[in-house]
Amino acid sequence: MPKLKNHEKGVGSVFIIAIVVVLAVAGVVTWQLTKKSSPKTPSSTNSTNTANTSGSVSSSCLKAYNDNALCAFAEHANISNQEYVATGTATNSTGSKSTYTVKNDGKGNTEVTYSSNGQQLSSINLDGATYIQTGTSSSWLEYSGTSLGAATAAPNPTSGFKLDFTTSTPAGVSVTKEGTTSCGSLTCYKYKVIDSSTPTATEYVYFDTSSYLLRQWTSNDTSSGISVDLTFSYPSVTITKPSPVQQIST
Repeated sequence: MPKLKNHEKGVGSVFIIAIVVVLAVAGVVTWQLTKKSSPKTPSSTNSTNTANTSGSVSSSCLKAYNDNALCAFAEHANISNQEYVATGTATNSTGSKSTYTVKNDGKGNTEVTYSSNGQQLSSINLDGATYIQTGTSSSWLEYSGTSLGAATAAPNPTSGFKLDFTTSTPAGVSVTKEGTTSCGSLTCYKYKVIDSSTPTATEYVYFDTSSYLLRQWTSNDTSSGISVDLTFSYPSVTITKPSPVQQIST
């Protein structure tokens, strides 16, 4: 099997700072719902029960939030099971920007293109294998089986999304409805999310008023200086094996 070339070995160091930036912020997207803390009824302000919704909503969500729109969105919040394309930017404290595009087929397969400091890293996760391509290479490196642990995939800022709305939300998380706003050609509900454990980070979630699908997510942390802006669309997505491919063994 072919060995990694020097420039391929160095791909981790090229992107390491940018990857840390994105993943550090992406972890906030869980809204801290996976933290081990004592649950309580979640806080929601400026929420009303006047939205017209299509389809059923969770009675436990309505009891917790008293917000039809938010609970209708909760029915579609598990984006890992949906076909979507997410595009966005991450900005660090020095103003340096990274861009990325994430494609998800709803079947556990993803394709990510990531650019930072004029260099590009692409990766495909498909059927248990990871394929990686740098901007300087025409071929893809295939990692599977025992070699998977050696793969440095492009960061996926949507991988931690768990926008759940349940009565087990940890203490200190508040969700505030801030009305509606335009999001592309659609109209979206806008919600602000604050977690008291990370008081300097403010998140905004935007979902459209007709299908209640996530359309935009932003986060800004005044302490770290990191901000992320993601936009979502929902076309048909097919992830295929790239070519040409070189298999990597460890």
